[in-house]
Amino acid sequence: MGILIEELEIEGDRGKRKVQTLFDTGASQSLIREETVGGIATILNLPHPLRFEMGDGEGVIEATKVANLFIAVNGVTINDQVVVVKKLGDEMIIGARTMQGWKIKIDMENEKVIIDPRVARLRLG
Repeated sequence: MGILIEELEIEGDRGKRKVQTLFDTGASQSLIREETVGGIATILNLPHPLRFEMGDGEGVIEATKVANLFIAVNGVTINDQVVVVKKLGDEMIIGARTMQGWKIKIDMENEKVIIDPRVARLRLG
């Protein structure tokens, strides 16, 4: 499992701000604290709650909301739907689904996040 923390700029339909972001290959989804995203993006209700098991195998987080965000990663802007939760140890967590979808890699030896700028080109099939 790889974990790395970086400060990223996030932008929603209401504004933008910088947040301390944990890149965690062990997290299945990307998550953000409700208080972090509240003023910058519209928070949407999910039709059904999502339940996430914590890494210790005992704790569970239930989420009922999401937000659509643009996220600047090393000069490349990606967009993603991020799960909104009330309590989260970090302001935002970028999980495996986002990293795989945008081909983001973690270089643990050099402690940096790697993203190919070509992934930001949107294409229609």
